[in-house]
Amino acid sequence: MKVTAITLLILQLNSLIDSGKYNSIEISDVHKAIKRKSLLRYLKEECKNDIDLSGHLGKTYGDFETYFENAIHQIYGGYAGEERRKWGVQNLGLCLVLAWTNELIQQAFLDADLPK
Repeated sequence: MKVTAITLLILQLNSLIDSGKYNSIEISDVHKAIKRKSLLRYLKEECKNDIDLSGHLGKTYGDFETYFENAIHQIYGGYAGEERRKWGVQNLGLCLVLAWTNELIQQAFLDADLPK
């Protein structure tokens, strides 16, 4: 996983949430996109010029799109329906994307050999 790619995605998601323009994206919309393994493309379609995913959908960060879609799909498979209990998210789809993207970083560090 490219830390730069995923943290840049988190910054962009944060900006979208802060704008309030995309509060209409529901958790069910996010679930549908995840099931299709097309969440990044869904976000680009919905948010248009307010999000720059050219590096994420291109080859700037290797095959980030495949990595991200598969990893998010795994989280969905294990936790869909538990968003409120596990991450405190119950209203905004973008908040769920942010929480689950953050979870990917946490999972990566669980596998890392870091000093305690």
